[in-house]
Amino acid sequence: MQMSNSKRFLPRLRRYMDEGDRRQHRLGTLLYALSGVMCGIGLAIMMPATMALQSGDPQWGLTFWGWAVALAAVTVVGSTASFFGTKLSYAAGLGFMRNMQVVIGNKVSRLPLGWFKADSAGRLSRMVTQEMISTGQAAALYVGQLIKNAAAAIVFCAAVWLWSWQIGIMLTLSIPILFLLLRVSQACVGKGNGLEDSAERDIAARIVEFARCQGALRACRAGADYEELESSFVEGRKRSIRGLWWSALGEILSGTSVQMLVVSMIIAVSYLGASGSIGALETVVMIGVALRFTTLLNEIASALFGMEDRRAMLDGMDEVVEAAELPVVGESRARPTDASVRMGEVRFSYMKEKPILRGVDLDVPEGSMVAIVGPSGCGKTTMLKLIARFYDVDDGAVRIGGVDVRDMTTEDLFARVSFVFQDVYLFNDTLRNNVLMANPDASEEQLRAVADLAGVTEVVERLPGGWETLCGEGGRSLSGGERQRVSIARALLKQAPIVLLDEATSALDAENEKNVVRSIETLKRRSTLIVVAHKLETVRMADKIVVMDSSGKVAETGTHNELIALEGEYKDFWDKRNASSQWQLV
Repeated sequence: MQMSNSKRFLPRLRRYMDEGDRRQHRLGTLLYALSGVMCGIGLAIMMPATMALQSGDPQWGLTFWGWAVALAAVTVVGSTASFFGTKLSYAAGLGFMRNMQVVIGNKVSRLPLGWFKADSAGRLSRMVTQEMISTGQAAALYVGQLIKNAAAAIVFCAAVWLWSWQIGIMLTLSIPILFLLLRVSQACVGKGNGLEDSAERDIAARIVEFARCQGALRACRAGADYEELESSFVEGRKRSIRGLWWSALGEILSGTSVQMLVVSMIIAVSYLGASGSIGALETVVMIGVALRFTTLLNEIASALFGMEDRRAMLDGMDEVVEAAELPVVGESRARPTDASVRMGEVRFSYMKEKPILRGVDLDVPEGSMVAIVGPSGCGKTTMLKLIARFYDVDDGAVRIGGVDVRDMTTEDLFARVSFVFQDVYLFNDTLRNNVLMANPDASEEQLRAVADLAGVTEVVERLPGGWETLCGEGGRSLSGGERQRVSIARALLKQAPIVLLDEATSALDAENEKNVVRSIETLKRRSTLIVVAHKLETVRMADKIVVMDSSGKVAETGTHNELIALEGEYKDFWDKRNASSQWQLV
């Protein structure tokens, strides 16, 4: 943390504490300050106590033993304040970590899907574990350490003027120079930390990507030699080395600055002693106090660097917490009149320079089934995500039952929409609970009925634990086809008025495809169904087919027979699919 940001660090830290933790942290900081004042007074007492011992006469109204009692009292008060300050600060630091996890968890659940990128998993994992603990350490330790030692140093500097105006002048002039050098050293450390943090984030993202894509990598015989991962390690090592050099430069500059100040003090004290301005015993005591002052300055520098290390982490947390959310309404402004879906002149892009959808119109009457087909990358899945409001459109509107989805609460919208996407995520819970997530109050009969329709019953019978089998993290205990069957069962069990299916049959084997077709027939009878389809049988089931072209526009719309008669893009799609369905392995 640079000195210019030091005043902002503490308020930023406390904003993530609840009121009770903030009170504890403020009180702990005050006690640390009191402890520092007592420490400074203790150092100041050393000189009159020494002079009283040397001369045998009272100094400033107290004998040596009077000063000894005062020193003992100051020590007791300072130690007690330090103990309770530490206790309160650590309690506040633990509260910060606990509250921060809740804050980030709640925030992540409200962020639009577009916020999540390839590096999100590794980044968030580091943030709520390693970085959370490190930042909590700043609240528990470094803030108090800085306040305590700074207070002690200020009191000590004031006392030096009472002992020797010459040393007082030297300290007064040298301390601003010291802090200027500390600022420069902090800038060096900050640059080093930035290089190291960026290297760690990139490596973490690549490792997560490497782990998730093992199937594809091994199929391409790249399981062990993943060039992107190797490159990230090489580049990360280079950046880490540069970061270490910058950090080392900052540490050396800081340590040298402190040592130069203390050496100057010792030389000045020795000169005063040699010239007879102060006695021999006073000279020895002042040199000892100067060495103790070194410890204070080193601890101040240590606290500043500790806070600098955490600044980038706090910046990352701020970035997540302050990330833009989709605008939400506290209460739905209108209630949909039916389960129809309409997209009017919708334009959308993930990146402004690359539009995905260009003026798309889609009209899905209640209770009908629409199939969306088209080349890869034309925006088919994006259309489903816009209907579910994973993103907001750039222009135009998406309406359900005549109501703009932006005028509906998230709860109201998701109560009406169910979806089965290509990438199905299952929780590390039982198979039963993963299906029941769609409707926790469903009866056993309802559960078994949707399981039969979606082909999940056959999966249950094969698993040794049956319905109580754990699915593993992300559903890794099941195959891709089995995970999609579970997702279809969820959609059936939820009984939402609108169902969105993204390539619902593309990951299933032919033997069980009839179960999925039967599921689609059931959904078609009771819900408005929008399907991104690849299977010919699924396409023919649709009441209307929407053909997208590669530019993100609607090229053709109509029934199967109407589009075949047009002999346009749909006819070409149909012929190619028919031809590929005749392929055989020889």
